[in-house]
Amino acid sequence: MADIDAVILMLSRRNGRRKPARIQTKKRFRLHQNVQQLPDELLIERCRFDRETINYLRGLLSDKLINPYAHNHPLSVEAKICAALAYYTSNSFQTAVGNFVGVSQSTISHAVTHVTDALVELGDHFIKFPPPESHAEEKKRFSDIAGFPDVLGVVGCTHIAIRAPPGDPHTFLNHKSFHSLKVQITADVNSTITSVVARFPGSSKDCFVWRKSPMAARCAAGYLGTGHLLGGSGYPLRPWLLTPVHRPSSRAEELYNQALRKTLREVARTCRLLKKRFRCLDGARVLNCFPEKCGRIIIACCVLHNIAVARDVPLPPDDPNAQGLSRDEEEVEEDDGADEEEDTDSPQHQLGLQKRQAVIQQHFGKL
Repeated sequence: MADIDAVILMLSRRNGRRKPARIQTKKRFRLHQNVQQLPDELLIERCRFDRETINYLRGLLSDKLINPYAHNHPLSVEAKICAALAYYTSNSFQTAVGNFVGVSQSTISHAVTHVTDALVELGDHFIKFPPPESHAEEKKRFSDIAGFPDVLGVVGCTHIAIRAPPGDPHTFLNHKSFHSLKVQITADVNSTITSVVARFPGSSKDCFVWRKSPMAARCAAGYLGTGHLLGGSGYPLRPWLLTPVHRPSSRAEELYNQALRKTLREVARTCRLLKKRFRCLDGARVLNCFPEKCGRIIIACCVLHNIAVARDVPLPPDDPNAQGLSRDEEEVEEDDGADEEEDTDSPQHQLGLQKRQAVIQQHFGKL
């Protein structure tokens, strides 16, 4: 009898140590922000776009952003777009952006990648040089600025601050002592970006970036016809790319330089507007990505910039707490001179000298 009591006591103690059965509960998901309920003022402040333009972007990007295999309450297309726009605006994955659309930091990161890739795919559609049939109109618009003839665009470089990349950081260190990508753009009178190159390290020369750009090949192939671009002193002189006279020796040459530099301000203004709209590019906080991804973000912002210009989307009021253009006050960089490898005796350089001299004599010699 004692043995039976001992067994019963042992079983009762074992049952007392067992964990209670788990009660299955339905998983709760974090509620996402309904973009359609946000006021336009907040969208302009946080995303730099109003609701109408965000709906336009949704129509453009829906096919690229919808994941048919997604599950567990995925982000809507609008929320993905707003998450990416909020990042471009603030350059932060942290709670300020996450709370805006109601998602975690990792979700914001994935949304930025997906939206960036989708915008880069549309780059050729929104970033393109004016077609030949509009060249006459473009020349007139540029001529109205300072009287410089036959201009079809202005070209310049600016620095976008990035984190020091592993492996070879010194090549990305520019002359202002911060790591950057050197970004070349061409722009028109309306501050529309007509070409962009965003893959070269900050230590690169203007002349080197130009020679490696698709725009240089198009110009050499005769795409500009009788027109030309204007560039700073760091660019090579070509029949299709006119640069300042290094040491002007006549009044006509001084007038030529004045008109060229005044017209060239359009590319600086374009860079300034691009960085003001998308604070991730202004240098107050570096792009914390590998250089290749930084380049894709820059191109995505250029696409969005052109959409904003075409749709006349206003910029938000100035933020008195924003540091603005602290890293790159002059906006467009100018090298002291052409790259050392540039051959001034080349036939193209000589033709550029002839073209520049003809412009000076015909258009500035009689003023």
